[in-house]
Amino acid sequence: MNFRKLSIAALFLTTSGTLMYAQEKNDTVKNEKKIEGVIIQGTTKKGGEANIISVQRKSVEVIERVGSVQLEKQGVGDVSVAVTKATGSQKQEGSGQIFIRGLGDRNNSTTINGLQVPSNDPLYKNIDLSIIKTDMIDFIGLEKVYNPKLWGDMSGANVDIVTKVYTGKPYFKVNLGSSVNFNAIQKNNYFLQDGPNFFGSKMLEKPSKNAVLNRGYVFKTSLKNQEINNPINSALSFDFGTNFKIGEQGKLSIFGFGGFDNSYDYFQGITGGSFDTEKGTNKIYDNSEEFKYITNTTGLINVNYKINSNHNINLSSNYIHTTEQKLGNYSGYNRDYYDNDALQERYVTQVRRATYRTNDLLVNQLKGEHTISEPLKIVWNLGYNRLDSRRPDRQQNITIYDKLQDYSFFASSNPGANNRYYDRLLENDFVGDVHADYKLGENTKITLGYSGRYKDSDFKATQYNFRVLPVQGSYFVDRNNYDSFFNSTNYQAGGFFDIVTFRGDIKSNETAFVPQYFTSEIMNNAGYVNVDYKFSEKLTAQVGVRYDNLKQEIEYNTALFADGGKVNKDYSKILPAFNLKYSVNDKHNLRLAGSKTYTTPLLLEVAPFEYEDIDESSQGNRDVYIADNYNIDLKWEWFPKKNELISLTAFGKFIKNPIARTVVASSSNTVSFINVGDSGRVFGLEAEVRKDIYDSGKTRFYTFLNGTYLNTEQNLDKEKVIRENKLSVNFNTTKDKLQGASEFLANANLGIEQKWGNKNTMDFVVSYSYISDNVYALGNIGKGNLVDKAFSTLDTTLKIKLANGMGFSLSGKNLLNPYFTRVQDNTTGELVSRKYKRGAGVGASVSYEF
Repeated sequence: MNFRKLSIAALFLTTSGTLMYAQEKNDTVKNEKKIEGVIIQGTTKKGGEANIISVQRKSVEVIERVGSVQLEKQGVGDVSVAVTKATGSQKQEGSGQIFIRGLGDRNNSTTINGLQVPSNDPLYKNIDLSIIKTDMIDFIGLEKVYNPKLWGDMSGANVDIVTKVYTGKPYFKVNLGSSVNFNAIQKNNYFLQDGPNFFGSKMLEKPSKNAVLNRGYVFKTSLKNQEINNPINSALSFDFGTNFKIGEQGKLSIFGFGGFDNSYDYFQGITGGSFDTEKGTNKIYDNSEEFKYITNTTGLINVNYKINSNHNINLSSNYIHTTEQKLGNYSGYNRDYYDNDALQERYVTQVRRATYRTNDLLVNQLKGEHTISEPLKIVWNLGYNRLDSRRPDRQQNITIYDKLQDYSFFASSNPGANNRYYDRLLENDFVGDVHADYKLGENTKITLGYSGRYKDSDFKATQYNFRVLPVQGSYFVDRNNYDSFFNSTNYQAGGFFDIVTFRGDIKSNETAFVPQYFTSEIMNNAGYVNVDYKFSEKLTAQVGVRYDNLKQEIEYNTALFADGGKVNKDYSKILPAFNLKYSVNDKHNLRLAGSKTYTTPLLLEVAPFEYEDIDESSQGNRDVYIADNYNIDLKWEWFPKKNELISLTAFGKFIKNPIARTVVASSSNTVSFINVGDSGRVFGLEAEVRKDIYDSGKTRFYTFLNGTYLNTEQNLDKEKVIRENKLSVNFNTTKDKLQGASEFLANANLGIEQKWGNKNTMDFVVSYSYISDNVYALGNIGKGNLVDKAFSTLDTTLKIKLANGMGFSLSGKNLLNPYFTRVQDNTTGELVSRKYKRGAGVGASVSYEF
């Protein structure tokens, strides 16, 4: 497929020529006339509250932004939490994934500075927003209304993360912080798996084929849990900005950020619940605990070269290294391992599962803006992203505890019960966009552009299963020391366990070492045209169309399909869109927008690979296909003052062939991804208020409020699913809510700002959020929907900034500490599938700006 890279190469050549032209051209400063444009001049702070609202008021397109100033006041440290401060957004519990207007990961897209970036996890389409720190951004844009400059693969919103371009006086700032999660700090014995280190810098490697073939059990890490002292979170970061004059008109600006932080969490409760209406309990671990340790190491450099008033070049490079350790100890009932005694009167299933995940993401971007002449402006943007995501040395051990005899034995009927697992995903992602804006007089602007993307993905996974050989009852197992059984001596002696993969025994099958794998190549090309026309001082229209061509080739060989196979997808989409803006006066706007977009299934939703976790297993579906979306928005905006906004939005979406996470026929909650019916729809209302309650100059009381009501429905058609897929489903009803859609979302923030002396400030903010019930996965064959129950959070932040450069902050997180509860909503009632508390936390930090 190398020939497919030609379009990207042509884009690079085109923009290189533009850059050379910009360097040779003599420019003069000219007065510009803009069609409802927004020009940020001087040292205007892009993330400032007044500027954020000003941009929204003047823009032709419907945009919503959350600025760095607001986020700093609220003590928001990462982008996933920042996005939830916008209207209609919610964060999925236990991940950094975002639902917008009730639509989840596959329905949204993420860009950094306008260019797409890959996900850091093959389970998701979008990057985990929690790994991106708010200290290095100017603002976050939520583009809920489509315009043809965006890729059409969105129905919820595009989240655009705009990194800082420094414009002020030179500075250097250091920040040191610490915090605790009360669940973790109060746990007497805190454990993690053996191998990884404090900084997450140690890379665990899969044993070589020759080592395993010749010596068998050659794993270097222990299966014994390692005790951790003082599970206290820490954070250290620095950022700086400076600029230099170059010649009479040139200016070079540099912004840099570097930081490390970590966090310890502990959960205790119920997990893995799966119930059958007729057969009863399939499994439930009603005595469960999870230890989690996360690290994040981030570096960013952003260099901006303003050649003169007409030409600008920006180069940015961002490296993010994250790790996550999760050690779980689960006790309960699982009929897959011991199908008697569901009440656990004598026998208890015990599971130890240790997962270590590492992600290395590199995002490189080069952007140029060139005003060639008075009516013509050319903008180009190129990017290269590389992802290296690994799960090195996931460990699982399962035993059955006999309470009467007081001993444990292995669940040997399933050779995969005890295993070590390794996987790795490598992605190279080339993205680019070039467009030209041409003004025809003062009232018309035409935009013509091209976007391209080429991404190759290579995923490999190997699981070494330990097939236990002795007869149950003939040996004793210490669940706190599995190394006493699984070791090199016992393997070499024979009679204890064999090492096998899904392809066979490593000693007798030459193909046993061939990993499960899938590869993917994506080539997307798009062209678009936009016309902005100003009918009068009050009415402006933007009408455009985009053509997207999407090609994907997947090759796979997995445990589900050991003979392998290929999947080829080829779609062409024509996507019209319009935006109408009517300015009633300087303070009131009315907006109407409509568009067509689409939703593509994720790579792991298509690739036939099964990923197993404690709560559920998920498997890709080769037959799932694209869904089409038709969108309409009507919005009223009122801007009482420069820092204030009140808005109300009504919106609707019609979805053709909606995709949903669905429980398929299995003993546990195995889910797959299916076009569940012919249509679905979303109706909703959004309201937002940013208002100063009291302002005396030195003292200000202010509030940010937003709320969203959603009404969703999709048709469920069993015959359609059977006709189009090879998976077995039997829906419990013919209509249901959309997966992930909460009927009501709300955010309420109350803040106090106090100024005194010479540039001394204090901000105190209380933030509350509420999310109502939402469907996590559709039910099937007597199993009800998996539903995440309503929950709320309360956070507080106190920040003090002194004129001498010192800064202090105190924060309280999740102070209400509610239960997170997932239930299986069967006809006989709600049965708990997962239930725990995240734990409240407090933190403090100090900073100094030179």
